[in-house]
Amino acid sequence: MKITYLLFIGLFCLLSACSYSEEQISAFDNRIKTFTAGKSFRLVKSESGLYTEIIEPGKGREIHLTDSIGVSYVGRLLSGKKFDEQKKTIYLPMRGVIDGWKEALLGQKQGVKLRMIVPPQLGYGAGGMDKVPANATLYFELRVDDVK
Repeated sequence: MKITYLLFIGLFCLLSACSYSEEQISAFDNRIKTFTAGKSFRLVKSESGLYTEIIEPGKGREIHLTDSIGVSYVGRLLSGKKFDEQKKTIYLPMRGVIDGWKEALLGQKQGVKLRMIVPPQLGYGAGGMDKVPANATLYFELRVDDVK
């Protein structure tokens, strides 16, 4: 029992060290609001800070965490710089995508086309990745072409 408790406390401390303060999250949100100002987006903000807009609803199979999704997309930084693009469908396991994608796509249906703005806490975080700098807010337009 004591070992389980210590493991739980250790895990909690590790996860807490990786989290963002309310001040940082507010700063990320302000960047998003500046980016969207004057644009004709109809984004909806979730409690987690993810902004999504369904451009075209899907009509196919519903997406679950255990699925593999075939997607085409473009990913940009808020500066407009493109960091990734897949014009042809690629397959990704839902369990392996960033948290922002999971939140936006779970429960949607095959064929959905959407845009999303993913704050760092739901993207690549403080570590960044390849062409994505640390603490970057990400803008995606994507379509789910297939669900397996």
